[in-house]
Order: sequence, then C-alpha cells, then structure tokens
Amino acid sequence: MLLRKALILALTTALVMAPATADAHPRPTNGFAKWGPWNQKLPRNVPLAPNSQAIVDNIKLDKEQNYGSWAINTDEYSAPVYTVGRHTPRRQWRFSDCLGLPHLAPVIADSLRSVPTPGDLIVSKGTDASVAIYQPSTDTYWDFWRAEKDALGNWSACWGGKIENYSRNPGIFDNPLGATATGLPFGAFTIRIEELRRGYIDHALNIVTVRTRANCHSWPATRNDGFVEGEDIPCEGQRFRLDPAFDVSTLTSPAARTIARAMQEYGLIMTDKGGALVTYAEDPRPHMARNGGVDPYFELFDPDHLVEPDGPEKYFVLSEIPVERLQALPMDYGRNRSRW
Repeated sequence: MLLRKALILALTTALVMAPATADAHPRPTNGFAKWGPWNQKLPRNVPLAPNSQAIVDNIKLDKEQNYGSWAINTDEYSAPVYTVGRHTPRRQWRFSDCLGLPHLAPVIADSLRSVPTPGDLIVSKGTDASVAIYQPSTDTYWDFWRAEKDALGNWSACWGGKIENYSRNPGIFDNPLGATATGLPFGAFTIRIEELRRGYIDHALNIVTVRTRANCHSWPATRNDGFVEGEDIPCEGQRFRLDPAFDVSTLTSPAARTIARAMQEYGLIMTDKGGALVTYAEDPRPHMARNGGVDPYFELFDPDHLVEPDGPEKYFVLSEIPVERLQALPMDYGRNRSRW
C-alpha cells in the first residue's frame, strides 16, 4: 500500500483504549472526540449515494476475485496499538525515506523527534510494518508506516505522524501526515480485543478493498492512492454501512455479531486499498506476550471451534455478512455536521 502518490498529491495541492469518564456519556473507546466522524451513530434513514448499489457491486467483485473472503487483518497489515505511560523512554526516530522523497524529511521531523517507545515495541508483519502509540499523560498519538529497529536498537519510519490534543481531535491527521494512504489514524477505526470481549464497538470500522477510484477521496480522508477510473469504483474515505434491516442474530460467531452491529450503527470508512477485502483489528501479539502466548482471537472468533485448525478463523469470521447488503453513503457524508 504505497503512499508515494498520495503524499505527492497532498504536497502539491496543499487505541487506543481511553478510560471512561464519570459522566453519563463516557468517552468513545478510540479516545477521539465524540463529535468526530468515527464516533457518531448513523441515522437509520441515512441518505445513500445515487450509485450505491453499483459501488457495492464492485466491492463484491473485488471479494470474489481476490481470495473470495472478507477477512480481518490482525497481526499482518494492521497495527499493534500501544498505550504507554508517562515515563516510557522517549527516542529520536529517523526518517528512512524508503520512497526516495527526501523533501518530506522536514514535514515529518516533529513527529519523529521525541517518541515514547516501549522496549518491547513491535510492528505489524508484512511490508507495511505499522504501529500505533498513544500516551494519555500527554494526550498525544503517533502512528508509523514501515517502522523498523536496527541492530543498535534505533527506530526509523518511512512515514506516519503525530496528533497532539488527541482527545479533542476528530480522528484525522493534518495533511499529509498519517500512516494510511488516507491520513486516517489506526487508533480511530481498529477493532480492539477488549471491544470484542465486551460485545460492543462504539465507533466506525474501516474497510479496505482492491480497487479504489483514481484521484478521488471523500471526507474524512485528506488524500488517496486510488488508481482505477470509473464513477462506480469506491473512493477512499467514503463511508459505508451494513443494511440495518440485516438480521445480525443469524451470524454464527459472537465476534461477527459485534462487528456487524457496529457496521450498522456507526458504519465503515474506506481507509486504503489492498490486496483483498479486509477490515482491521489490533495486532494480538502484545496481548499474547502478557498472556502466555495465547492468541485471543481464536476464542473470540470461533468459541465453538467450528474451524480447525486454529488460524483460519480470521478469513471466515465475516463470511456470513453479505457484502451485497453494504450501502454506500454520499461523498463527504457528515462533513457539514462536524466541528472540524
């Protein structure tokens, strides 16, 4: 998911688990502002894009032609989400310039200058090598793309960004920062393990598909790396929802029911393009390191052990959610209601 095109266009056209408060309206789990695009429930009678069905048909075709599944990315092509303490050691990260764009060094310099970096920090597997870090004591968030630690223990990243005053931010990086091609932070949309355990997600999720429209992005995205022409190709940043008339109780997996309800109530936002139809959940490996190496997704996705051996569950957990029942919302949906 190269960011080169998105970054060049942006320059030339210029979870994080948050503690609940004591009031009647606790902070959203993702910690971003309640009024942002991620944390507002959709009206049941929300307007749809005029070509909603044609757009959804193209997403369904991407699924059928690329592995035939709607998968959940966990430890690969997603991100570990770290919440770090006040005394976590701060490190100067280096700009790795993996895209050969040296003029971007000053743009990201402040984001790399003083990063609270746990000694056991890991990044996602796969070429994206992503990670998200949130420090509640400073209300600051970072995410990085193609992050790497060298033999001397020094960290670098090819891109990413920092969000200060995180709890008052709607969940959008200043353009052109951010590890995703849309400038939308992992901390806003990534499904948390604790959310699946409690059975409720209180924010919009993400969706990634194979073909995204060239030179097109919808709010809240700030940029895009789309490459396919056509009005019926989905735009990055575009919002979708699962038809609220779909009966979630018919789904076998309790995790799938939790995820599907969030898709109906809060929707999904297209955050990137990829090699398959996927949605992101947090990397389980930090949890596994604290809990004897047990991957929590096995029980969360497949508590009745219907899928054997353990491992393929993430490719099947959403299999009963009909992609054709997705609905595409109008471009820039919600922008006029936001305080951003």
